[in-house]
Amino acid sequence: MTSHDVRDMLDLPQEGTPRPTKKQKLNGPRPVLKGLAREVQNLGGDNPIAIVPEVTVFKKRRFATRKPAAKWDARPFKNSARQDGLILRHWRRKDDKPAAPTVDGEGEEKKVEEIEDSTFAKYNVQVNIPDYTDEEYNLRLQNQEWTKHETDYLFSLCREYDLRFPVIWDRYEYEPPIPQPSEGDAAENAGALIVPPKTRTVEDMKARYYSVAATVMALRKPPIKMNSAEFNLHEVMLNFNPAQETARKKFAETAFHRTKDEAAEEQSLLLELKRIMARADKLGEERRELYARLEAPPSNGNIAPYTTSQGLAQLVSQLASADRSKKHRKSLMGGETMSPATGPNTSTQQPYDRRESSVRESISGPSGLNNKKGSSQNPTERRQLTEEEERIYGVSRHDRIGTSGPAFRQEKILKPLQSKSAVQQQKITNVLNELGIPYSASTRLIMPTAEVGEGFDALLHSINNLLDARKLVDKLQGEIATAKAVRAERERVERERGEGGAEVKREEGVGIAESRKRSASVMSAASDRSGKRLKK
Repeated sequence: MTSHDVRDMLDLPQEGTPRPTKKQKLNGPRPVLKGLAREVQNLGGDNPIAIVPEVTVFKKRRFATRKPAAKWDARPFKNSARQDGLILRHWRRKDDKPAAPTVDGEGEEKKVEEIEDSTFAKYNVQVNIPDYTDEEYNLRLQNQEWTKHETDYLFSLCREYDLRFPVIWDRYEYEPPIPQPSEGDAAENAGALIVPPKTRTVEDMKARYYSVAATVMALRKPPIKMNSAEFNLHEVMLNFNPAQETARKKFAETAFHRTKDEAAEEQSLLLELKRIMARADKLGEERRELYARLEAPPSNGNIAPYTTSQGLAQLVSQLASADRSKKHRKSLMGGETMSPATGPNTSTQQPYDRRESSVRESISGPSGLNNKKGSSQNPTERRQLTEEEERIYGVSRHDRIGTSGPAFRQEKILKPLQSKSAVQQQKITNVLNELGIPYSASTRLIMPTAEVGEGFDALLHSINNLLDARKLVDKLQGEIATAKAVRAERERVERERGEGGAEVKREEGVGIAESRKRSASVMSAASDRSGKRLKK
């Protein structure tokens, strides 16, 4: 059965509807997507993501509640920060509680509504500005640059603007009061000029306020009774420096107005300074490490076994065996390196002194350990230093070296001081501190030059002479004081002796006078007796 038979059975026309045309495929080039765009394209494919439109609703209806609507009341309020007593109103929720009935059946009397304070009144924080009396000002607060009238004006502005000194400086318009002349001086001072007010800066106002506040604070409460916070505040106000504050502001203003080139140059200088400081720290660490290596290492061993004679004998035997093994090892090394042909000749060579030679051995020099066979290299000449370079590098030449051998200049400087007693060292240290040269174990001279060493030696010599002279002066003063004391004691003894002799003489004179009176009375009595006998 074909399609024609089916159409005939169903009474369909022989010519059906035209077939739909096939869609043409577009094989055009697609753009190459990269990154996040490619990932989004892979997620959505050729079908774009549908965006659902949002239906806007104007004033969505609230869910109805069963509670009744709250009642609000416009209540009056005031602000305690204001001085004019202004009363405003704001909305507050109304309380609909019924009044409780009394015993007689009458309701409770309504309370008088109190005007509440504003919630923002708590933010009105007043600055505590000190007050002073006329007596306190005349005794402690006077200043030649400030009058009492101008000081009162400054403190009124500080109280009004809460110590905001930029605002105070902007509002500062002080005019000195015009003096009222008396009747007699009216004609003389008619042409007198009024002194103009002085121009005050912010630093001048701060200095005046801080000085007065610190003085009043000390008058109200002495510093010994202040707590830590009050004492710190008092010290800050007392030590305010207006010149330093002006210099700080000037520096900040200059730094603010600098150009980009100047800022970059300053940044580079700071980086260079940090690099120099880091290099100095590294050099100091290496120097300390070098000194630690040069010094004798601390002994951590136990010396108890060597305190007896048996231990010392054992130590001597150990050292002797170590010395013999070292010599044996050297002889073996010398026998291996010396050949029979060159042995006698090398023994006749005269070694040269490194200190007297003007050449330096190279690494592959006459030692011959690292030289290749058959190679001979002459030593290179050493470059001669000039006098200026020798002075810079501290090179010195000596005819002979002392018995102590070479030493660091630092140790050479310390030796004269360490040879003194503890009392002398303390005296020398005190003199150095008086001269402004702090000298101790922590501030010792590190790597001094030859000039510094000579100068320090001369200074120590002068200090020793000074101490000797001071010692001699003290000795002479002591002898003079002793001689004066002996002389005073001798004069006192002689004075006492003189007073005793005068008293003895005075007593002798009194005795002689009494004896004379007694003899005169005896003679008068004898004469009376003889007269009576004659009368008879």
